[in-house]
Amino acid sequence: MYYIYLRKSRADNESETVEEILKRHEQILQDYALKTFGDYIPEDCIFREIGSGESIQNRPMVGELLNRVQIGNCQGVLVVDPQRLSRGDLQDCGMIIRIFQYSNTPIITPTKTYTLSDKLDRKYLEMELMRGNDYLEYVKEIMLRGRLASVGEGNFIGSIAPYGYDKVKIGKSYTLAENAESDVVRLMFEMYVNQNLGVGLICQKLDEMGIKPRKKAFWTVATVKDILHNPVYVGKIRWNWRKTVKKYENGQLVQSRPKSKEDEWILVDGKHPALISQELFDAAQKRFGNIPKTNKITELINPFSGLCHCECGGAMISRPCQNAQLRIMCLHQTHCHNKSAIFAEFQQGVIDELQKHIRRFEIEREKQKRNPSQTIHDNMLSNLRKQLAEVEMQQEKLYDLLERGIYSDALFIKRNNELAERRKSIKNSIAKIQNQRVTVVDYDKKIKLVSEAISCIQNPDLSPKEKNVFLRTVIESMTYSRKVGRYDKTPFKLEVFLCI
Repeated sequence: MYYIYLRKSRADNESETVEEILKRHEQILQDYALKTFGDYIPEDCIFREIGSGESIQNRPMVGELLNRVQIGNCQGVLVVDPQRLSRGDLQDCGMIIRIFQYSNTPIITPTKTYTLSDKLDRKYLEMELMRGNDYLEYVKEIMLRGRLASVGEGNFIGSIAPYGYDKVKIGKSYTLAENAESDVVRLMFEMYVNQNLGVGLICQKLDEMGIKPRKKAFWTVATVKDILHNPVYVGKIRWNWRKTVKKYENGQLVQSRPKSKEDEWILVDGKHPALISQELFDAAQKRFGNIPKTNKITELINPFSGLCHCECGGAMISRPCQNAQLRIMCLHQTHCHNKSAIFAEFQQGVIDELQKHIRRFEIEREKQKRNPSQTIHDNMLSNLRKQLAEVEMQQEKLYDLLERGIYSDALFIKRNNELAERRKSIKNSIAKIQNQRVTVVDYDKKIKLVSEAISCIQNPDLSPKEKNVFLRTVIESMTYSRKVGRYDKTPFKLEVFLCI
């Protein structure tokens, strides 16, 4: 069985689409397969990487290919050049080399076949992959220089145009042209500066006028604030406002785009037209700086913070209302029209729902006691898992014997295939038994945890923060709804979902 792996590279012609490049490369490899093996590679053995990330974890198709190679029944992988498999770091290159080496799977290109049991082929492949990584880093550096130079010329190089603009191409560069949304931007600045309206009230006014943001059903404070702070509306280009930051967490590369400090921005005159005057923009920034800031409450007062959401998806928050009475309400109440509830009644509602879960667990516990024992299944699973562990140990010893020269390549391949078949057979047996097995649930533990959650809520000596920390270990989420008048005695509806 042979596989084909296709991926677009930065070295490919930029005028061609991903689909065109992959189709052309596929034809090259299929012609080679027909000439060499006498037949084409079937569709289910072709892996097309549409999106191309820098690492293996960001390329699902190469991950699936490597999983199939490890099974041991692959006769070779066809690529137009080895660098298609990886231009990542040393970790990615090493993983690919080990998988192909120990599965004895050749990497086949139209000009050369790399058999990694051969030291020279392995060394040459290592050099190819690392050369690809060096080229990738060089291309990224050149592209960064090009982007910075383009920004310096006032071009817009972002992928999505800001609200109020469309991205247009003039010559070889891109800039911005105002669209129908531009009047909405002008209205925002007018309401904020000249009408002295707050950001939240601006959101409400826009929603009442039927004006919608691009991707959401209604305006949010964060969206309007970003618009009012964005210098693009006075004809500027801002770059490095949200830089991509990479770091390793739990062994994986994680990317984030935090807002950077103002002194880290690149701010230049753009080629696009301004929507508002510099004076109006400066007045908006001055008002942001002059709005008195009240001291935020740092002490948590809602023990259900982060756990309860309205049926519209908005977070449920606690707010003091008339007579300083604490109520719980949806953050987007003006849009979903779900009315608030007295906090004490809401808390009792949570307790009632938790008690329902306890009664359900008690019923399920009695049903489970009447079921036949799962001892036979448990013993069978235990024996199979021991056998699987023995096979894994034999596999490790096999690699060691090969590296020490005790096993020849032919003997290693034979034993490796035998172990792969045995491992596959054991895993299939385990899967079948697990599908037949009725899972034994520890309902006593569940009842105890839910009872402790109720006691935690009712305990006056615990702070809301302490309650919140414990409740998160029992409650996954809660959904609230109340489509009635504010002072209507009709009760709210509450669903409590557990994480135990």
